[in-house]
Amino acid sequence: MGPFEVNMIPQGLLRPLILKMLMERPMHGYEIMREISLRTDGFWNPGAGSIYPAINSLEKEGYLTRVEISQGDRSKIVYSITEKGKESMADSQKFEKEWKDGISRLSKMW
Repeated sequence: MGPFEVNMIPQGLLRPLILKMLMERPMHGYEIMREISLRTDGFWNPGAGSIYPAINSLEKEGYLTRVEISQGDRSKIVYSITEKGKESMADSQKFEKEWKDGISRLSKMW
């Protein structure tokens, strides 16, 4: 690959993306990972090592909550966005526009 190995996923994008997805519906961690992969046609496949620390910090800061759901012998943790999380997403359209504009400007270099 040489000098052309580039990480195209900007740092700081995961947390707002998780909140945006939870605005649609509650999800468990694996579902969040799968959705990101599906929505990016496999371009971005974040693993548990990045998803769960982001989820844990969002929960600790009050942007989402967790509920444990039992399914027979098994249980899973489902995450939902809180009112604080919804309020924080009010500026998401501005963030999205600025991010897309920045990517567009960068792409002109090639």
